[in-house]
Order: sequence, then structure tokens, then C-alpha cells
Amino acid sequence: MKLFLLGAALLAASAGAQTGAGALAVPRLPQAEAEIRARAVLVKMTLDEKIGQVSMAHFFRFLEGGKSGPIAANAGDIFAQLLPGATLNGGGDAPQPNTPRGWADALRGLETLGRANLPGGIHAVFGTDAVHGVNNVPGAILYPHNLGLGAAFDPALTQELARATAADMRAMNMDWNFSPVADLGRDPRWGRFYETFGESPWLVADQITASVQGLQSGGVAATLKHFVGYGSPGLGRDRANAEISTRALHELYLPPFKAGIRAGAMSVMANSGSVNGVPVHASKNILTDLLRGELGFGGLVVSDWNDIDRLVGTFKTHADLVRAAAASVNAGIDLYMVPNDVEKYGAALKESVEGGLVSQERLDEAALRMLTFKAQLGLMDARPAGSGVITEGRALAKRAAAATLTLLENDGTLPIKTGQVLVTGPAMDSAAIQLGGWSVNWQGVGKGNVSYVPKVSTLATALKASAPAGVTVSALPDGKREALLRAAKTADTIVVALGEAPAAESQANNPELALPAEQVQLLRDLLGTGKPVVLVLMAGRPILLPEDLQNRLPAFVMAYLPGSEGGATLADALYGRAGFPGRLPFTWPGSLGEVGLTADRPPEGAGDAPLPLYPLGFGLDYTAYRTSDGQAVKTADGVKVSVTVTNTGEVAGTATLIVNASLPPAGNLEAVKRPVGVVRAELKKGEARTLSLDIPAERLEAFTGDAFGAVRSEVLAGQYTFAIGDELIRFSLP
Repeated sequence: MKLFLLGAALLAASAGAQTGAGALAVPRLPQAEAEIRARAVLVKMTLDEKIGQVSMAHFFRFLEGGKSGPIAANAGDIFAQLLPGATLNGGGDAPQPNTPRGWADALRGLETLGRANLPGGIHAVFGTDAVHGVNNVPGAILYPHNLGLGAAFDPALTQELARATAADMRAMNMDWNFSPVADLGRDPRWGRFYETFGESPWLVADQITASVQGLQSGGVAATLKHFVGYGSPGLGRDRANAEISTRALHELYLPPFKAGIRAGAMSVMANSGSVNGVPVHASKNILTDLLRGELGFGGLVVSDWNDIDRLVGTFKTHADLVRAAAASVNAGIDLYMVPNDVEKYGAALKESVEGGLVSQERLDEAALRMLTFKAQLGLMDARPAGSGVITEGRALAKRAAAATLTLLENDGTLPIKTGQVLVTGPAMDSAAIQLGGWSVNWQGVGKGNVSYVPKVSTLATALKASAPAGVTVSALPDGKREALLRAAKTADTIVVALGEAPAAESQANNPELALPAEQVQLLRDLLGTGKPVVLVLMAGRPILLPEDLQNRLPAFVMAYLPGSEGGATLADALYGRAGFPGRLPFTWPGSLGEVGLTADRPPEGAGDAPLPLYPLGFGLDYTAYRTSDGQAVKTADGVKVSVTVTNTGEVAGTATLIVNASLPPAGNLEAVKRPVGVVRAELKKGEARTLSLDIPAERLEAFTGDAFGAVRSEVLAGQYTFAIGDELIRFSLP
């Protein structure tokens, strides 16, 4: 039994918390050896050098011309002045030339200048948001965003993509990725919903493990973000306050972070918002007692963008930057991600140290963690330069996008085998919509300093180029409505591609879960023709359609934000050359009143069982599956379940089945079904295969206690029911 109190570290940290699979491949130096080398540097540092070491300077400070340009002639002097421990770029901030080779040369040049002008000859580690490939670099192949990968339910694929991203980063001399997002997607109105792997804690945890292992085995430090509770902001507004009970914290929000820490994640980024009325950047309970004490994290804690200043200007919880700096550093922030005014923060932190608000010991601890982090990455030693050549990843991008596609409705309209096809809609040929936010620029293609439009495979082009014999395809923009409706009269099938404009963070909040009115009207007009309509939706969340339209959809494909090869993969699926292996990684509400309805929701007091439009794990395909012979056996660390899955259809397909557990009565509300894992296999026509899943005991823990008291966790004695497809497996523990 474990006992949890908010703000108290009552669970002793496991000695192996940092040594999970994948952790041995990347720190290039073991942490103990790295710390010894870091201490040797720290003891020689002045107060100003230590303060610089825990500050992050923006990339553009070292470039001519502001946000984009070559390295400035006085960049070495700027290093000597700022003494930064790290640098970063925002979307749209780029060297010249803005090419993979240009990035490699610029970062190598800054590394050389840093070694010449920073304490101990240790350069400032460069960090970036490479969240679906190296998305800021023109020419790079961009993979599906995390929400689509969540729909693939294939951690091995996630690991492969992460490793490919790491290889490209290292080719450009990048060492640190602000990824993966370990937040849960519990409110689809939230602007960062598409950056999550979905709603379910343990299913997301498996993806986080894979992402961390992929990045760090590829030589790049991973960052778990945003600790903790960022994915459940009030009203679905980015950075709003989250009200989280101690039980929900441990049952829902911590498992993905636990998984990432066990996988060896080298850094954690703090939540930009607040929890229970306290900004996380000023919460010692969260950043020290919980993260380090209870979870045993021993790496680097970095702030999010400008969030110490936000304590003064936005949250208004601290009177000035001196007090805000002291509160954040004392809470557990080691490195401040400050975009612009490094000097102002340095002066404030120095005043807080000299005035006794921050102890010299705490500053030393933060600087030591920063130096240890860099020593682990090999930055204390000379190393070869990156090649400046990134991989040609289209085949991997296409395979990844194909794994995400989710078929929600089909009355037989799909696959398209013959006839005249008319394709239209704002997403039919739009790189911006298809890639989403964090693509070239922070807010997406065309929304920033860099005007480059990536070469992507779009839907209309792919449908035309790969049409099978007997199918002819024409495309018309939706703006020419009269011509479009005339063409629709002669079409046998209409494919309409709708989607959200690219955006990120608060700019991507969608409080109505709606498409623009003109897109809804386009769909209404096309359905009004009476012709079979295939809706392809490119969006980072579930979208609510008017009920009269939703109920009339002959075919509906959720494509998420599929990346560079989305068009080609969609064409293969629509023509029946491939199937639809994706399954929803979230619950799709039927109305705004159902936002917050999740698969692990406990029963209502009135006994009602609200039903969503589409449940977690839903998805159709061109084939069907039958489950049989479910079994469960106890293991040393939990339960192993198995089930035989048979492809009963006429074509091959991918069976993906969520394993749900129902726990014995515990005195507190429990989910009717708790997702604890997934079984998945590609099956030929008529093929049967027995699939199994090892369920660790912690995934079966009940969290019990009174409303405002301590929360206990334990695996209860009693009967458990495991649901896999149509199989119900009853099993008693102990």
C-alpha cells in the first residue's frame, strides 16, 4: 500500500528510477561520472557565471538582423556578456542560409564561440521544439502530430519516428528536444490537444516511454512536458488554472511522467499554467516534493517560455521579478527559458541571492544540474560536427500517416473503385492545414518569419495521380460554389477535405469544437446534392458537426494532422489499396455538454451512463474481427491476459483492441472500465492469432481515501474483469 499527501514525498524514490530501458543508450556519460566532472567546473565559477549557467538565451541574440540572419560579428562578446547555459530558437527564427547545412554550420559556429567564451570551455546547449520531425527546418519531412500517433497505438512506430528525429537533430548539431508532451488530452477545446497522445494515462505512458527511448538512443536529450496537469485547464483555455484532486493527480496525470522518468528522460519542463490556484513555476510541492521526492527524478528542470516573468505580469502572484525569480528557483526551476531579456533576469536572480532570498546552495544545485546535463550529452569534450544532411524520410512519414487514419462512418461508399470523383474543400491541397501548428513557424506554415511552404503530398493531387483504372478525378476549389455544385451533379462520389487552420497553444483553443461556418455550409451543400460524400477531416481534435449533417455522412475519415505524406496515404486508403488501422485515442463527444466525457469516467450518481458519439478506441475498417478464448494468469508483477483474434473479413487488416480493466469495489468511485493496454496485430484474411498483454500491478491499483484526506493506493483483493473486444475475462487477485 502507498499513501499520498499533496505536497509531501511519502513514497521513497526507487533506486532504479533513472535506469529504465533506453536510459543506458544516451546519457553518453553515466550521471555519477558526469556530476563529478560538473563539480570540477562549478567550484571555479563566479556568482555571475553560475547565474548565467541557469539562464537560457534566445538564438536570435547571436544573429545579425534579429530573427533571421548569419552569426553576428560580435556573437563571442555576447556570449561573454550573457554567459548562458543554453540557447533556443522559436518557430521562424533561423540562420542564413535557412537550410539543414546552414543550421549545422550556424550551430557549430556558436558552439565554437561558446567554448571560447563560457566557463570551463563548455558551450551553451541548444534546444528546440522538434515535435513532429525537425519541424522548423525547411526541407525536412514532417511526421504526423502526436494525436495521430496515439491513434496508431503503436509505440514501436513512435520510437522509430523519435529516433529518426534525433538523427536529423544531431546532423544539425542539435542536442536537446523539448519533447515529448506527456500531458493527457482530456479537454479537446484546449489548443495543445493535438500535441498529446490521447486521453488515457497508461496508453499515453506507453507512447512516452517509446518517444523518450527513441530520442535518447539517437543521441538527443528528451524533455517530459509539462509537469503537471497542463492538459486539463479550466474551460479548455491554454494556461488556465487546473483543479486537480490528489487522487486524480496520481491515478490520471502522473503515469505518463512516471513512465518517461523510468525510461531515463534527462529533463522535465514545468507546466505554464497553475494547479489549484498556484502557478506551477512557483510550486515547491509540485516541482520538488512531487517530481523529485516522490517520483525520484534526478535530471534538469526547465521553465517554459518566459514563465517566471509571467508570475509578475500575468498571474500577478509576485510583486516583482526579484521575488518571482526567487520563488521559481526555490520551487525547483533549474534553468529559465527566457526569450528576450536575459540581462534583466540575471540581475534579478543576483539580487535575490545577494539578498538571501535564494541560498548559494540552491543556486549551486541548479548550476550543477545544468553542467551535469551537458556533461551527460558529451558537451564537455570535443566532438565531430554534424553532417548537415538530414534523412529522406518520406517512406517513414507515409508509413506513419497510414497507421493513424481512422474510419468513423462508411455505408459502403468506400473504397472508391469506379466512376467520377470530385474532390474539393480547403484542406484538399493545403500544406498548412495538413501539417498543423509547429510547422516551419510556431503557428504553422505561412504564420511567421519564414515564408517557406513545404513540399507535401496533398489529397487532391494524390487522388488524381494514383487513381485506379475506371476512376477519373477532378478537383475544384470550394470558393467557386456554383461551378462546384454543377460538377457535383455529374460526379459519382464527392470527397470533401475540411480542417482547422494551423495554430498552436492559446491561438489554437477551439471553445466550440467547431469548423468555420463556411466549411459547414460547404458540407451541407454537398450533402444536399444527394451524391455519396466522403468527409476527410484534418484536425487536431474531435469536431462537432450539426446533428443533421453528422447523421447523413455516408463516409467519414479522421485524418488528424497527417504530415508530409498525408495525401498519398489517404488516397491509398480511399481507393482500398490499404485499410484504416487507426482507432480513436480520445472520446469524441456528441455535444459541448459532453466535453470531459472520457472512457475512464466513473458511474454517475443518478445511474446514467452517458454515451459519446464515438468512444475511445473506435474505428472501422474494410474487414472485421472476432475475439475468443480470453484468458488471464497471475505473473510476478501483475496479470497476463491473452485473447485469440480472428480476421473474419475478406481482406487483410490491423486489429487494434484496447484492454480495459474493471476493479473490485473499493469504497470510492472507480471507472467502469480502465484502459490498461492494447493488443495489436496485422492479420491476413481468415488469419487467427493469440495476442497477449502483460499488465503491471500498478495499472490495477485503486486510489482510495476520503474527500479531503490522504489517498492510498493498493491492488485490492477481489475479482477483476478484463474486457478485450467481446471477451470478458474474470480473474481474482491475489
